[in-house]
Order: sequence, then structure tokens, then C-alpha cells
Amino acid sequence: MIWFNLKKLERLLIQNKITEAISYQYLLVLLVLLTLSSNVPVKYFSHTGWEISYIILDLLITIVGTYLLFKVNSNGDNRDFLKRYFSLAFVNALRLIIFYLVLRLIFKIIMFVIPLDLWYTINDFLGEDAGEFFFDIIFSLIFYWLLMSSFKRVNSGRSEEKVAVQSDVKKA
Repeated sequence: MIWFNLKKLERLLIQNKITEAISYQYLLVLLVLLTLSSNVPVKYFSHTGWEISYIILDLLITIVGTYLLFKVNSNGDNRDFLKRYFSLAFVNALRLIIFYLVLRLIFKIIMFVIPLDLWYTINDFLGEDAGEFFFDIIFSLIFYWLLMSSFKRVNSGRSEEKVAVQSDVKKA
């Protein structure tokens, strides 16, 4: 199971070397992480309106993003959608989460270092909920953009591989 090396994973998907057992491992880890994260008692927003808006918008991004990924896969070789989705989503999400956490840490350090008056001014301007809301929504959009890019690279690699195999067959 590949955890961080996206290029290697894409290459293995192009070469059709990701087995059902490996796909199962990605699915299992994904389900375990989803189960753990869904049971963490965290309230993100101070007002219910922000919470409901976030859930609706994030659900819409997920539905549209997954549909577009399916269309990209269909326009390619139209094979192994779930295998590609689980493996590529896992690696892309893991990399994005690490980037997200580092960015949040840098932001918290900056906010800790700045003078208290400036802190209150920034909080009043952005609003605690608004900043959190837009930051998370932007990262959801980035996730699907990265995933779409991976799907397109796998599709183009698969088509290049087919052309190479067909030219080898014609030579023989």
C-alpha cells in the first residue's frame, strides 16, 4: 500500500498493477479513518447556520466532484473507477491533510505572535466562523481538483500504454 508517493501509485494504476487486495486495503483504511473521524466530538462552528451551510456545500462539492471524476474516467478507458478512486483519493487526501495541518499551524503561530489589538481586528474582520468555513471549503475544492488531475494523468498514461502495445503488436 502506497501512502505518499502519488507518482508511483499513478504509474502502478497505469500499468494495471493495483490488485483487488490492495484496493481493499485502501477501502479498509478509508472506512476506519471515516469511522474514527465521525466519532470525534468536535463542534466546528459557533452557530448552527454555519454548520448547516458547511454540510450542504461540502456535500454538494462531494457529489459534483465524484460525478466529474466518474465522467473523466468514462472518457478515458472507463475501467477500474473504484480502484482508482479509493487509492488516488487516499494518497491525495493524506498529502493534502498534512499540507493543511502545516498551514494551520503556521497560521496559529502567526496569530499567536501578532499583538493582541491586531488579533481582535483580524478576528472581527474575518469572523472566526467565516474564516474556518471558507478555509475548509477551499480545501475540499482543492482535493477534488488534485484528484481530477490524478485521474487525467492515469487516463492519459493508459492511452499511451495502449498505443505502445498496439504498435508492438503491429510490428510483430
